[in-house]
Amino acid sequence: MTYPEPTTRPAPATHSGPTQYPEPTRYPEPTRYQLQPGYQDLPAYGVLRDHSQATVALVLGVVAFCTGFLFLSPIAWWLGRQAVREIDAAPGVYNNRGMAQAGQICGLIGTILLGAGLLFVLVTLVFVVSV
Repeated sequence: MTYPEPTTRPAPATHSGPTQYPEPTRYPEPTRYQLQPGYQDLPAYGVLRDHSQATVALVLGVVAFCTGFLFLSPIAWWLGRQAVREIDAAPGVYNNRGMAQAGQICGLIGTILLGAGLLFVLVTLVFVVSV
């Protein structure tokens, strides 16, 4: 099948001077999140990191409860408290404050149970020795 030849041809483009391009759109500067000192090479796009001490505090607190190794509880309490302070000191950097608080609370409860157990053993020994 053949197509008919067009009767008119488009006129060639003529330029009367330099082409005027529109002014480029100016976008506002992106918001930059303040990163913790020492991590300048990571992107500042709001990507939050996990605080490793928060995870360790929660694991130690749960292990202390499940296994009965209550001597791990003060460590979990201390690490959880330290992680919460660091997370609060650097807003917009870490995202697992809840894990840090859970580790701190588990460590606190385990420390109280450890103290109560040691007090019970001490009172029992004093009572046995005095009889």
